[in-house]
Amino acid sequence: MEKKTKEVEVIKDINEDVDTIKKFIYILVGVAVVAVGLYFISTKLLIKDGVIDNEVEHKDEEISYTTVLAGNVFNRPEENYYVLAYDADSSKASIYAAVLNTFNDPEGKIYFMDLGLEANKPYVKEESNKKPINASELALKEPTLIKIKGGKVDKYLEDLEEIKKELKR
Repeated sequence: MEKKTKEVEVIKDINEDVDTIKKFIYILVGVAVVAVGLYFISTKLLIKDGVIDNEVEHKDEEISYTTVLAGNVFNRPEENYYVLAYDADSSKASIYAAVLNTFNDPEGKIYFMDLGLEANKPYVKEESNKKPINASELALKEPTLIKIKGGKVDKYLEDLEEIKKELKR
């Protein structure tokens, strides 16, 4: 009788082990199914949102030779040039842009400085400095036209009518 009891206990132990292995396999398969499902759902969403696109349009980055940051106002390659500074997002930006586009001097060069850029914001002040020697001394209002001659400020204009006259020469 004792032998039969031992056989029953061994069979019970084997059945418990088999049940434990079955549970483990079911959990493993369930996790795999969930992971694969999440993968396909996320790729569908990314494709729908345009994040994953096999036909990505590559834009060539362009270097602008007509814009300048405040820190580079005094080190342009030309001997004589103008810098027109205004905030491109301001309500009068279209007026200033039209004035900028009236400049037509084949021997001269004009640069645009966007005062709305983070890099230029420290140079926007209530009181302007009309005789800066270097970029750290710049204090600009909107609009400002600076004529640089030989690396120094030759003219500094803040009145729109005066700026128009200067650029139409």
